[in-house]
Amino acid sequence: MSQYNLNEASFDLHPGMKDRTVNQFILNDDGPSDFSFVISRAEDFAESTVEAFAVRLATELRKALPKFELLRTADLLVDGSAAVELHYTWRNGDSEMHQRQIAVFVHAAPAQSKALLLTGTSHGPIKDEWNTAFETMVGSIRLHAPSPDAFLGEGSTRPTQEF
Repeated sequence: MSQYNLNEASFDLHPGMKDRTVNQFILNDDGPSDFSFVISRAEDFAESTVEAFAVRLATELRKALPKFELLRTADLLVDGSAAVELHYTWRNGDSEMHQRQIAVFVHAAPAQSKALLLTGTSHGPIKDEWNTAFETMVGSIRLHAPSPDAFLGEGSTRPTQEF
């Protein structure tokens, strides 16, 4: 058993259980929010670099999301750990959705990595106010178990943009 910590509590987690926790932050309770910020997790992946993980993630999103279009990618740092941002659009019925998603590796247990996925979502283009809010929230993140050694692929240079 390993100890699992929440803001509200701690408990012993059975070793066979996987963390699929999602933290969702929205602006209003009624109807769609102009912007949401979601933190989700991924485990049990084969990629050893965040860059390779992001390539696979983009491939999966392209298959899963209608009219997916990758607008840009960026290598960056989140609290000193290598990260990759994907900025993309897709269709949800009649709405064009815009998302900025940052993948950053953290240590989950000895010799095991976990990816945190930090996602900002907007119906339509993300307004400057929400881009700033997203960047401020990501910039305030302090990783409890950073994974700076899970950097980018061979030949990549250390990113200059840091949150």
